[in-house]
Amino acid sequence: MRSAWLDFSQLTVQLTVGTGFTMTQQRNGQQRNDISGGSIDGPAVQAGTIGTVHIGTRPGATPPDRLTRVKNRLAAEVRTQWRDEVTAQDLDSPAPLRLWWRRTERAVAARGADGAQERGAVDGLVAMFRELPVRQLVILGERASGKSVSMMLLTLGLLEAYDPADPVPVLMTASSWHPRREHLHTWLARRLTEEHPFLADRKGCGTDMAARLVTGGHVLLMLDGLDELPAELHAFAIRALDRAVGGRDRLVVACLAAEYEQAVARSGRILTRATVVEMEPVSLDRAEEFLTADRPPADRRWQDVLARLRAHPRHPAVPLTQALTSPLMVALARAIYAPADADPRVLLGFSDREGIEGHLLSAFLPAAYEPRPPPPGGRRRAPAHHRPEQAGRWLMFAARHMNRNRTQDFAWWQVGTAVPGSVRGLVFAVVSGLVFGVIGHAAGGPVIGLVFGVPFALAGFVVQTTARCKPPTRVEIRFRGTGGPFLLRSAVGFVIGIALGFGFELPYDDALMLGPPFALAVGLHAWLRVPADAKKVSSPGLTLQQDRTATLMLGLSFALSFGLTFGTVFAHTDPSASDWPGFGPVDGLTVNAVFVLPGALAGWIVGRLSYGRWGSLAYGVAGAIVSGVVFPPADDPGFAYGLGIAFGLACGFVVVLGRPWGAFVFACALLALSGRLPWRPMAFLQDARLRGVLRQAGGVHQFRHARLRDHLAEGRAGRFRA
Repeated sequence: MRSAWLDFSQLTVQLTVGTGFTMTQQRNGQQRNDISGGSIDGPAVQAGTIGTVHIGTRPGATPPDRLTRVKNRLAAEVRTQWRDEVTAQDLDSPAPLRLWWRRTERAVAARGADGAQERGAVDGLVAMFRELPVRQLVILGERASGKSVSMMLLTLGLLEAYDPADPVPVLMTASSWHPRREHLHTWLARRLTEEHPFLADRKGCGTDMAARLVTGGHVLLMLDGLDELPAELHAFAIRALDRAVGGRDRLVVACLAAEYEQAVARSGRILTRATVVEMEPVSLDRAEEFLTADRPPADRRWQDVLARLRAHPRHPAVPLTQALTSPLMVALARAIYAPADADPRVLLGFSDREGIEGHLLSAFLPAAYEPRPPPPGGRRRAPAHHRPEQAGRWLMFAARHMNRNRTQDFAWWQVGTAVPGSVRGLVFAVVSGLVFGVIGHAAGGPVIGLVFGVPFALAGFVVQTTARCKPPTRVEIRFRGTGGPFLLRSAVGFVIGIALGFGFELPYDDALMLGPPFALAVGLHAWLRVPADAKKVSSPGLTLQQDRTATLMLGLSFALSFGLTFGTVFAHTDPSASDWPGFGPVDGLTVNAVFVLPGALAGWIVGRLSYGRWGSLAYGVAGAIVSGVVFPPADDPGFAYGLGIAFGLACGFVVVLGRPWGAFVFACALLALSGRLPWRPMAFLQDARLRGVLRQAGGVHQFRHARLRDHLAEGRAGRFRA
């Protein structure tokens, strides 16, 4: 039973009765919605009686006006996201391919409701869904039967008539959900925050807004690609879905028909309240309508081919007829044979459906990568043309990378896993050792160069071989409303700088000099806030830009603070004159015991923030060694601070490569040198999306269909010509 409330400030009363009927009275043209998601306290009430009325808002509940604003913004972002994708895939053309569905005859659903619609067009799926007694729907179909397209169109259709009292439809792919490890609501709340970072803004949305939306029934989950989960998880996923949604929540799921049927048989359980429909094959008439929609009347190539299929006494058995029942194959055929000199009659020469589909999948890339003129007025967003063989090689790498990770998402922050950790570690160790070794050599000679270079090289090898992918940081620089946090962080940074100066036995005045740079370095992170612009819908390019901002800000702060510290200590401190005990000389080296501690602490901070547990250990040891070794102070303060700048930039370089954007740039450079990715991978991926090869789902890219991805992963990217 839902909570009831009375708000005298708005003269609004809502009463929830045991039958589920809600009476709402409104004044001054304003209606308040029940948003607490809780239940009425007190004893149970009989049907038809009014339950206990609570005055005000349940403790911990989100204010109604805030919830409405959040839901409206979420709906706007989801609408923009999928409207752009529909446009990119040309699904909103004047003559789209018309898809139909029917109620399934498979034993995977409870008995259908009396009078429920048995068959209809996809463009009428919204009306059908709204008429369901319980708005839970499962869309089944064969591979490439239009399930994902139907999910996109259904999502947009529901949003076009969105009412703030309704849950917000949110389309997600299931590939990142592990139903044995993560509850559906937990996963959905996490994914919502990742795709829509504004939900993490505590000032604007409150605490745990994504979780409140999910558990309060304010989100309609549109779960696509249930079959993309590992086969051993299909049955468990159905059980988890049924337990999570029950009969209250709304849900739409898309899955391969055979996989769903097998999962139901293995689990012995169905989605109890869900209506199950199945995508119908494309008929020859609808295929002809789509294939000829953009052709001049004199162009009768497809009419002639389809006439021969109809004239065949057993045309359903003709391989081309079978292939053209798939919306994907119809769309590929239209793209491939759009040029006037391309003859679709070659498709009649294949002896089986698999041969035709393999031919269409192979011929699609050359058609997609035909040279195109740049867009008028302005810079090109991507290279004007890639050779099909070249694009195929890069896309083949992406497809294999996705299949290896058992996902349909190509996430830029996971590209680093395509490079073996030992390779990353070796390259990073060599570069890091050389950079720090040169700085140490300049400061104190060749022996000091080795003391600087070797520990940092070993630390770099350790952190790169053990590094794991991190999700990107989705923030932007915002100054408004950051005055208080900036002052608080700056005060903390000021204290840290002075304490570090005293730790390195700097004179009082010089120790104070470290306060302002550390204050700025720590305080500027207050400017990194959750994005506030509702027009900035999550996309791969935007998430990369946001993480790059956070990464460079973090690297700059470490470069500034560590660089000034190194320069000041090098210019004003003589470790050999310290009153504290030291160790040595050992092979001509002396270690100052007191300097080891602040150096180890600084290294621990760098490693922990950038690489985690192994990073804190590796760079903690390296920092202790480098800081504790004794070498003469600089004669020239200018040289000391110049070398400090170099040391700070080197530390910033270490920090940057430990963050998602830095790791992505590093991995892409190695992959580009080996020819597996272009030097501008994001521009290439966006260009592939514009050409219809890829699609975009929030912050990741996906192939327009798993069939194309699997075809490329099998190494068939080179079969271009008919």
